[in-house]
Amino acid sequence: MIEDKGKRLARFQNGSPIEIIETLLNSIANFYNGEIDQAASSQLWLLVILGIHSVALTISEGIFDKKGLTGFTFFLENFMDEDKEGFKFSEIAKQIHNYRNVVAHHWLSASGYDFGIDGGMTKGWEERENVIYFNPKVYYETFKNAFGGGGKIWDYRQLLSPEELETVKARLLKKYETR
Repeated sequence: MIEDKGKRLARFQNGSPIEIIETLLNSIANFYNGEIDQAASSQLWLLVILGIHSVALTISEGIFDKKGLTGFTFFLENFMDEDKEGFKFSEIAKQIHNYRNVVAHHWLSASGYDFGIDGGMTKGWEERENVIYFNPKVYYETFKNAFGGGGKIWDYRQLLSPEELETVKARLLKKYETR
């Protein structure tokens, strides 16, 4: 059963910034990511890409006040990138972001000739003959690791000062109350 709306609002208003931030992160981890998991288990990679993108922007905008491609790149750099070739997704953030926009809003696009899907490679992405090939399965697994035990997402406080945490609380409260 969902928490009473008034009690939740009071908890957010009276609690520390961590209360509202971790409610957001835990609800994504425990609910929304389950939807992404189901899409991945059915190999519905377009839905996985859409889902991960929405989580990335929800977190980068809500917590870090970074929007659009800037926010998406920030999310990849801080929570998904790994220090090995083909696993620094932020290096192709623009192409992933564009691909997501094509899937969500256009479907037919000439940019499909510059960005391909290859679920058989072991890397997350690589460039071949001026085309970036992207492995959505590796992308998904990297995303899942960010939310798992000891995942990078739970270290978000290292990126924010105490004053910024208060600003985040105010921003998330405003979004909660107005949407």
